[in-house]
Amino acid sequence: MGYLTATAEAGGYDLPAAMQALAARGGPGIVRQAISLFALAFGRYKVRPEEYFTYSLWQKDRGHAYLRDFLPNRRKRDFNSSLHMPDLGLETHVLNDKLQTELRLTARGLPFTRTRAVYAPGSANVAKHTGPDVLRSADEIAGYLGLEGHLPVFGKPRADSFARGAAAIEGLSGPGLLRFLSGEDVPVQGLAEEIARDWAGGYLFQPFYQLDPSLRPHAGGAMASVRIVTLWTEAGIEPWYAVIRLPAKTAMHDGDAIGERIWGLIDVTSGQVVRLRSLRDPHSGDLTHGNDPDLPFLGFKMPHWDQAIEITRAGHADFPGHGIIGWDVFLTPDGALLNEANASPGQVYQPAAQRPMLNPDMRPAYARALAWARKHGGGRIAF
Repeated sequence: MGYLTATAEAGGYDLPAAMQALAARGGPGIVRQAISLFALAFGRYKVRPEEYFTYSLWQKDRGHAYLRDFLPNRRKRDFNSSLHMPDLGLETHVLNDKLQTELRLTARGLPFTRTRAVYAPGSANVAKHTGPDVLRSADEIAGYLGLEGHLPVFGKPRADSFARGAAAIEGLSGPGLLRFLSGEDVPVQGLAEEIARDWAGGYLFQPFYQLDPSLRPHAGGAMASVRIVTLWTEAGIEPWYAVIRLPAKTAMHDGDAIGERIWGLIDVTSGQVVRLRSLRDPHSGDLTHGNDPDLPFLGFKMPHWDQAIEITRAGHADFPGHGIIGWDVFLTPDGALLNEANASPGQVYQPAAQRPMLNPDMRPAYARALAWARKHGGGRIAF
């Protein structure tokens, strides 16, 4: 176990425990669950076992009609790539590289999280990135993190997802020790060596951005990003859906973690939270509160919402070959900031809304995007 492996470990799924828990709470028995799991995984829908539980697929109202409109994770790449427009040029390599995306969009004048230092081993490409420090070794990482003036800082891999390998570092806690936002103390040198060993593709150090004060009680000390997914259609760039991912109470970020994670569906027009669900406990039903038990979050209106929509549209305009992009946006005291762009976003809508992605309300925008893609060399697969 390393200092940055907790997120990957929390992302695992204990299938036998989930089956037993469902049976104990009045759901289908173990044998019936096993038959359903096998049929869903190896049948036409390709549903992973954890999706059976996350989306409550054992419920009677989630039969063939529900599954017809449901997008399992195994079909994510096909779905997203069906909206590619190769005639207009694909730049997946830029979107998959957080540093290149930052450089591209800050050059366009868009508000984007800024990299202070980048770990780029050997002769790794950092072309045109002349502002932040370039760190080439574990010792240089340790030297950078050991200076109080560089802290607090948020570290994350240059090209990975689900917040794997990410850490919020509050400051120095003693000689040669760093304190994570989670309260854990870790050795500077040990952390630096782990980054150099496990993230040879690059690692970024950015400011530890804070949430807008109105959001902090609901999210806690860690940053809760908002995922805004945009589609390119004949009408232009349309916001399709938005979800806020509240971190677990002891987590350093909003990625996988031990503890309850609550996701909220946001109305893209108003910026209002219209539904709240516990990601790993669908039994709990709809929620009204986030991480503050005394302050309702349902109905909350996101700050800087119009700006958030505007900058995702402006960012998408720079990638005309991509019919769908998932944007991670920070809502800070100073306004909305783009943080990352995802060329193949996961369907975070489904667990937050507890509806299949291509339900009658969502399908028309998808159809518009598919029709536009077909005009530009894409759309060969339809869902």
